[in-house]
Amino acid sequence: MRASAYGQNRLVSNIFTDFIRVYAQPGHHIDEVEAQWIAWMLLGPRGSYHVPVRVRCGPQGRYAEIQYGSGKSPDVVNFCENHIGYWRYSTIWGRSFNDGGSEDVIWQDDVNDGPRRFCRYGFDEVRVITAGGQPPVVPEAPWRRQLDGSWRLRVAGSYRTGNDRFASVGPCATAAVDPPAPDPADLPLSTPTTPNIHGEELSSIDPPWLAALTEAGSAAVLIEYRWRGRIVHWSSFQSDERYNDPDPEWQHRCADDWDNCLDSEFLRFIGATDLLAPAEVYERDQEDWESASWYRGR
Repeated sequence: MRASAYGQNRLVSNIFTDFIRVYAQPGHHIDEVEAQWIAWMLLGPRGSYHVPVRVRCGPQGRYAEIQYGSGKSPDVVNFCENHIGYWRYSTIWGRSFNDGGSEDVIWQDDVNDGPRRFCRYGFDEVRVITAGGQPPVVPEAPWRRQLDGSWRLRVAGSYRTGNDRFASVGPCATAAVDPPAPDPADLPLSTPTTPNIHGEELSSIDPPWLAALTEAGSAAVLIEYRWRGRIVHWSSFQSDERYNDPDPEWQHRCADDWDNCLDSEFLRFIGATDLLAPAEVYERDQEDWESASWYRGR
């Protein structure tokens, strides 16, 4: 088997995927031109480090969203200090993934000294394909058999994971640079920004019994976690051509975005408290964060 472009080009360091959302002050509306200017300010003279740049405007110009790689660019610090809280912009939110870790971190307003924590994402349905067509583990759950042989379960849940958007765009990418089409061997997962070809496994999943789907003894061979119809996490038990490994293991693809972000403070900020996970879930996240000195040092 051959190694894919992903495996060949991954020999770089300090890749940080950042998903930024900048909110306009009341009465101000961010159009596409201004959103591009915000992206330019965040990228700075060095551009995006190995992460494709994507810029989006929110409904009625309420916010702008930027995806980029901040591994070599500290310009988000200057943007926070010089533009947030003044006449144009009220708040900035950021979700960040460090390729040396395994989970996204979320922050608000102060990227350096403000509170940070692991980011939690939501799903409302699980689709599973099993070997032999038998029901998934946890048979007491109300799985529904589909005509295509899969099993589906409607369940409100959440998890933590890491959203890596590395692609072959070079160390100084701009919004004008598009990544090459993914190698078919990489099995990319479409996301709201750019395709994901490498994802982290799920951690701290709720309800906890769903973790058994990828444990020893599970008959599952493909798992899709969905949010309002969109696949937000894909897991498949298969061999990995990227590393010439013939032995199957769980491969993951991540497609989380702001739409399924269930961080408690973010949900309160946008007025979507009906989506809050149980309090004990966030308490467990806080305990994990306090014990994760490596993350808190970033």
